[in-house]
Amino acid sequence: MKKTLCAIALSLCAAGSANAQLDLSAADLKITELWSGVSGPDATSDWFEVTNFGSGAATGLDGNVYYDDDSFDPTKNDPLIGIDTIAPGESVVVLVSWEDDWATAQDAIDDFVTQWGAPNGNLAGVQIGYISDGSGLGSGSDAVTLFDGNLLTSEIIDGAIYPTGGLNETYVAELNGDFLTAPGNIIEAPARLAVVGQLGAYESNGLAGDDAAGHSIGSPGTVVPEPASLALIGLGLAALARRRR
Repeated sequence: MKKTLCAIALSLCAAGSANAQLDLSAADLKITELWSGVSGPDATSDWFEVTNFGSGAATGLDGNVYYDDDSFDPTKNDPLIGIDTIAPGESVVVLVSWEDDWATAQDAIDDFVTQWGAPNGNLAGVQIGYISDGSGLGSGSDAVTLFDGNLLTSEIIDGAIYPTGGLNETYVAELNGDFLTAPGNIIEAPARLAVVGQLGAYESNGLAGDDAAGHSIGSPGTVVPEPASLALIGLGLAALARRRR
């Protein structure tokens, strides 16, 4: 009986490992929004949004995609936890530096939903993951960088540099998911700040932080793609539907 159980356990582990392999071949992951917090205690942890502009799903992300800030060092980064698949056209939210003020990642996620969900927003169906022991986003300037591993040979999936922080508004990308290129930077700098009523942006339910002058403004989990991206997303969803039949 013990041998049988061991065999089953090993089989499950092997299957889990196979399923966990990172596959970005048909995906196009882009950082489309980020929030670095305000001065003083924040209502939520720092966070960023990732959107799949590709024609196929990104799979095997959980534990295989890594985050770093402006050091851009794949050997000093930390893993993404809690999100394994991002479908074409889907936007997900990733929390960072939650360990500073929350006992558990779930506590940080719960407070994020309280801040950005109903009644002002709608996070129904939006995946929220977190970085394990990830560096926070600085209030002066910093960056979000995603790698496909944690080795010297790992490549950047996408990255975004922002010029300053400590703002109520989030930084948001262009309609196609790109950020404006900053002179001299190999990664891109944010295009603009979120504006209520534009591209799905709205005011959060509570103040941005204990010392904040107002509510946060952003659109977590919501991206309005350009027409070309919508066409790609439609093709990707159609392909997924055909495979499931």
